[in-house]
Amino acid sequence: MLNFEQEANALKSKGLTDENVIKALIDKKELSPYMQKQRFPTEMYDKVNLMCRNYMDRMARFEVDYDFVIDIEKFKNTVICFLECAPFMHSRVISSPIAPYWKVADYHIDDMIKVAFVEDIDTARENFFKNSIPLKNNVQMHIGVFICNSQTYICFYWNHMCFDGGGFKAFWADICKNYSRYVQEGIPPIDFSSGSRSYKDVYKDMPHEKRKKAMKQLANISPKIKRTLPFTNEKTLDVIISHREISEESFTKALSYAKSIGATATDLVLAAYITALSKVSHLKADDEISVACATDLRRHIKDLSTIGYTNHVSFIHCHLQHKGNDFKETLNLVAKKTKELKTDEFMGLHGLPLLNFAYKSMTYIQAETLVKLFYNNPILSVSNVGAIDTVAFSMVGNKPFSAFVAGAAKNKPCAVMTCLSINGIFKASICLRGTPRDKEILEDFFTEFKNTIDSI
Repeated sequence: MLNFEQEANALKSKGLTDENVIKALIDKKELSPYMQKQRFPTEMYDKVNLMCRNYMDRMARFEVDYDFVIDIEKFKNTVICFLECAPFMHSRVISSPIAPYWKVADYHIDDMIKVAFVEDIDTARENFFKNSIPLKNNVQMHIGVFICNSQTYICFYWNHMCFDGGGFKAFWADICKNYSRYVQEGIPPIDFSSGSRSYKDVYKDMPHEKRKKAMKQLANISPKIKRTLPFTNEKTLDVIISHREISEESFTKALSYAKSIGATATDLVLAAYITALSKVSHLKADDEISVACATDLRRHIKDLSTIGYTNHVSFIHCHLQHKGNDFKETLNLVAKKTKELKTDEFMGLHGLPLLNFAYKSMTYIQAETLVKLFYNNPILSVSNVGAIDTVAFSMVGNKPFSAFVAGAAKNKPCAVMTCLSINGIFKASICLRGTPRDKEILEDFFTEFKNTIDSI
């Protein structure tokens, strides 16, 4: 039995101001052993992303923009409820060489949310996205709420160990739903998931025989082709983000053409990426190329409400023996390759059981050392978050008018393009640890990328 007064005082010390919400949250915690835990094991994907600190800054980035000013107090109360329902988000990563784990930490909501009234939103977001979160920080996400010209720009960066783009979409849809009910109807914003974060959830809805086969897909062979953008050799930890926007008109026309030849939106993006890279890096038509493409493994899960906020992502490899003479040939080659990949009923699942075996059967430091020997960090890759559901992202009836996504700041020579579409507009970015000259190279790449799509 929880001590109500003690729990209430603890929530007030974290910044929760609504007595009704405090009572509802304590009642939920009373019934949830998960919310009462002080320590959580790192799941397989947590460990993979912890290992990836060797290749990137581990941060994922997102932004959602609204044409109204949110209620700051109610927004903070809502986020506190999320943190209490998903306590690993207010935990420190304890980097034990035997078995790393999450240790729940105390916090105040102002450790996570920073509010500022700004006149220059571009500078505010650029400075915000350059930051990162140390593993031993007490909260694993930072939120910047920027009010500019009666509009609210909400920016996020978080430890990628916590969740991927699909996990973020689930998190933010839950925040929007809870905030809206709270503001409009006074319903305490406590409807957040405390579900499983295990990678094994991708198998749970499969028929028995298919599950047995899926969990034996040990190999994940990826081509080792050294193609990249012509970045400088200078090492730096400075975070640079280059991005570009494609208008609704241009993207709709390009997508219509792609569909007319049997290609998907992701095929279109991959082909434009390869075309732009080829021009900046001066590749020839018969040059071999391989671009990794993120695939959301939630496709294998029937009821997403049963899982927690976590990572469920893998990569497939669009490997072309030759890139083609022009964009249209490249698009046809990409579409043919991805159709071939999709015939595999275990697409994206290869290699996961072997990763899990390594992390389960060895100490963490042994497993990390072994995995790094065989891990092929993709130099070229595309991660398409897809179309944003503006209804799910609505706050008190206000749909977002814009959004933005950027992945982790990768070490050179990796060039990982992250993209989404919202209200028909396509947006793409590359986040890199680089120099001003590297930024110029990325700008050249995106100019070619945009010109390729605009010219269709």
